[in-house]
Amino acid sequence: MTLASRRRFAAALAAAALGAAAPALAADPWPSRPLTLIVNGGPGSLPDSFARPLADKLRVALGQPVVVDNKPGAGGMVALQTLRQSPPDGHTLAIVTNAHVVWNPFVFPKLSYDPQADLLPVSPVAVIPMALAVHPRLPAQNVAELVQLAKQQPGKLNYASSSTGSPPHVLFELFKAQSGADIVHVPFKTGTDALTSVVGGDTQMYLAGTSLVEPMVRDGRLRVLAVSPSVKSPVFAGAPTLESLGHKGFESAVWLGVVANAGVPPAVVERLNREIGAALGDAALAKAFESHGSLPWHASPAAFAERIAADRALWTPILQKLNLAAN
Repeated sequence: MTLASRRRFAAALAAAALGAAAPALAADPWPSRPLTLIVNGGPGSLPDSFARPLADKLRVALGQPVVVDNKPGAGGMVALQTLRQSPPDGHTLAIVTNAHVVWNPFVFPKLSYDPQADLLPVSPVAVIPMALAVHPRLPAQNVAELVQLAKQQPGKLNYASSSTGSPPHVLFELFKAQSGADIVHVPFKTGTDALTSVVGGDTQMYLAGTSLVEPMVRDGRLRVLAVSPSVKSPVFAGAPTLESLGHKGFESAVWLGVVANAGVPPAVVERLNREIGAALGDAALAKAFESHGSLPWHASPAAFAERIAADRALWTPILQKLNLAAN
């Protein structure tokens, strides 16, 4: 075989190889199978209430089922350890709050994941207004009376949280530090459990997302003393903001976002970010968020990463001073 013939033969082999590979590549686009959206919270919890409508929008946009996988417990470690152990192909995602990516290293000395090394920011989803809600039998009618009552009975009042290190825990400890009130922390496994305890009178107060407590406030099973930030919902009309009462650091302090595990291809992250942005721009979804005061929030992966870094810089000295490390 001449040199020219050998070259033509090699070229033909290469073309055949490319032709054979093309169908295989085309047959395996992303997403190639159902997606999983992991939620650190049980069914009906605050993150779950955002995850399910978002999953439904992504299902339509991506042409694949999006399964919400509820994995509450251990301050998000159960959920994020599951994410961390999944293949980095973009088929497994998680809903997180700033507690999981900013606060947890200061709460859990033996954190089972590294927020900076293991989690890849995809998109923010919403800023979550918080409401300081109390059981109606508690005599305090406003925040000043609550602080006065707590100081008169140090260690006798208690507050619920969805878990150690959760936003209701960290923010209430910040409130205690600023007010000087001695109120005992009672952690639960999920936000729903915490809410049930306050409604039933087993615990007395809960600093929780407005979306979680709104039905109970509407029918009088809970009373709201303050919110942060202000919300449009008529259910919370007239409630002062914590900032207006002199308590700083609460406004826009809690947010939800979507993360993937490290190693997911940038093109997949960008696609997910675009589809989440489109979902948040949907009028029906935006109306559902706004009905309980939540503020839809979309940004690029890079801008989301910058916000996380800024929050770390802001909260590091606060959390070091609060000294919330769990045993």
